Amino acid sequence: MQPRDLELKNFDEVLAEAERLHGQGYERAGSWDLAQVLDHLTYFHKAALDGSSFKVPWIIKTLLGKMVLKRILTQKRMKRGVFTPHKPLPLPGGDEAAALQRFRETVQRLVSHPGEYVPSPFFGKMTREQALELNLIHCRHHLGYLIPKS
Repeated sequence: MQPRDLELKNFDEVLAEAERLHGQGYERAGSWDLAQVLDHLTYFHKAALDGSSFKVPWIIKTLLGKMVLKRILTQKRMKRGVFTPHKPLPLPGGDEAAALQRFRETVQRLVSHPGEYVPSPFFGKMTREQALELNLIHCRHHLGYLIPKS
């Protein structure tokens, strides 16, 4: 089964898609369940708001971070199958409803946050618009691996 290319235009649509997957059920085109996907996305939304405990060597951030950010924002998508080693993977079989509630709360914080966000350990300082767009693309990427049941 192939992942979907989602065209979610804003975080209201992201939340509606997460709600639909939770309520309707889904098939996996990847290895994560909905709770894992939502916890992963929540982690990165919180990092944009509160900062992150991990660091990336400045040389990598300087040489790769801005280039990768530009590619993601230009193409409006993330490459599939790229592992991000700086964070432990979410455990399978989590409480989907609880993960969805955490995700809702964090999305609300993210979109209502005034001003700039905390610089990314990998991408560095971004404008508010870049940070929101990156998080939206990240949501589309991971939710695309969950295929709604008909």
